[in-house]
Amino acid sequence: MINSDDQGEDEYYARYWPLYRMIEKNDWLGVEDFVTNDPDALTAKTFAPGSKTIFHAIVESLVDVESDDATCLLDKLASKVDQQTLARLDEHGHTALYQCAGKGNLRALKVLVKYNPDLTTIRSKGDHLPVHNAAYKGHKDTFRYLLEVTHGVDIYSGNDGARVLSYLIDANLYDVALDLLKLHPTIGRDSIDSRGIVLNKLAQKPYAFATPSMKAIHEQKLAHMQTVEIVRIICKEVIWTCHRRELKGALFTAARLGIHEFVNEFIMAYNKTANVLNEDRRSIFDVAVLHRREKVFNLIHRVNFTTNLFLTEGNSGNNILHLAAKLVPSSEVAGAALQMQRELQWFKAVEKLIHPDMLGDENSSNQTAREVFTEEHKELVKEGEKWMKETASSCSVVAALIITVVFAAAFTVPGGSDSKGIPNILHEPSFMIFAISDILALFSSISSVLMFLGILTSRYAEDDFLLSLPRKLIIGLVTLFFSIASMMVAFGATVHISLSHKWNLVIIPIALVGCVPVTLFVLLQFPLLLDMYSSTYGRSIIIDS
Repeated sequence: MINSDDQGEDEYYARYWPLYRMIEKNDWLGVEDFVTNDPDALTAKTFAPGSKTIFHAIVESLVDVESDDATCLLDKLASKVDQQTLARLDEHGHTALYQCAGKGNLRALKVLVKYNPDLTTIRSKGDHLPVHNAAYKGHKDTFRYLLEVTHGVDIYSGNDGARVLSYLIDANLYDVALDLLKLHPTIGRDSIDSRGIVLNKLAQKPYAFATPSMKAIHEQKLAHMQTVEIVRIICKEVIWTCHRRELKGALFTAARLGIHEFVNEFIMAYNKTANVLNEDRRSIFDVAVLHRREKVFNLIHRVNFTTNLFLTEGNSGNNILHLAAKLVPSSEVAGAALQMQRELQWFKAVEKLIHPDMLGDENSSNQTAREVFTEEHKELVKEGEKWMKETASSCSVVAALIITVVFAAAFTVPGGSDSKGIPNILHEPSFMIFAISDILALFSSISSVLMFLGILTSRYAEDDFLLSLPRKLIIGLVTLFFSIASMMVAFGATVHISLSHKWNLVIIPIALVGCVPVTLFVLLQFPLLLDMYSSTYGRSIIIDS
């Protein structure tokens, strides 16, 4: 048996279903004709599935936000109903204006505000205002307009203020958030932990603090400056109490993600930042070491550094050197050997800063920091050894082939020799170029083989990865590159001697083709050489203040 209420509801939907389809298709003339013939459609509570009014449906279906026909129709229809009709909620507890704010349809929103200004203060079921929805969805112009027309509610204080800032940051509208903070420096400050919530939002956006590259550099740099300024203003206004969970959460999140600008603002605003500990009894510098955040760790120069700063031990009895001894997976360096080198650099850098008495300290597992380092990195040492040997073996084969070629070329003089064994073209510039480049290729390739042989026969102790092995690989790659280049110069000189008197036009194409092997080697091996050199001789972990 069919329930009479269900039957009535079905008839109700069937009555207004054609109107709903017209709105979906943006058939605004058809909508106007339908409403003219059936005025009850303007006040129907469930004219479409989901308890929507006609105003909800129109706002939801607007595809072209600048549609003059849709905006004019909305204006006509809104003028025919009372304010209570415009203020009706859908099944989600939203007014049509709230939906409009989320879509960023400023023209339609202005129409609704014109006929019921109080719509801006009607909250959703989640206690959100339309201005919050515009901020969350990232509609800058709509948000600014709603700021101007929202009256009777103090949206700059309490949870409302905190939400506005949080949603603007969620939407990456840093310029709007900064302008708002400058106009209202105390926004959201009286809400419990509200500023901490905002700081947490920023701390979870490391890309907002990233140093911009050449691409879109202006916009990225501007966003970078705006986010730093937002943090600075908030830190000045916030009430600094160490036990504030949200503030600590933001601080340690920033330290973990390596946002040094963020941490720096904390340090400048609160000079005891270095003494703040998280739930694991670790300071920001402990966290920086644990996650290998070099720039955050270098802020240590701003906190009147003494060795006493590192006396704190975590819940496992690990001091900061134990943390430096732990293996941290990294995507910043390529190859196991380079990662092992970086791990050693961190360990040595922290080792220089701590008090000598701490070197022998044991953790709760009765292990010193060095013992932890050895245990944590034993697999990485094996992988680094394998990587080094494979690289050295491959390169040494190439170097050995070059030795064979250039050694034989030294006894096969182009142009022939006289009866005394003196080259016939001894005084030709091309011959001198051939002779010099051939000798350079021979000596450099022999040097390269010796370096790679030194790598293959190394004992592969942990500390060898710090300087000894990388230095040998750098020298080996440089001399190998030089030997290839010299060999190709010798080849070019030989071609010139053989063909210059007959085939002048052929020499240039042959010389260009001869550059291909050198170019290929540079493209394949130069990035590795550059990474190795930068890691070995580049900037140290700790930068002197």
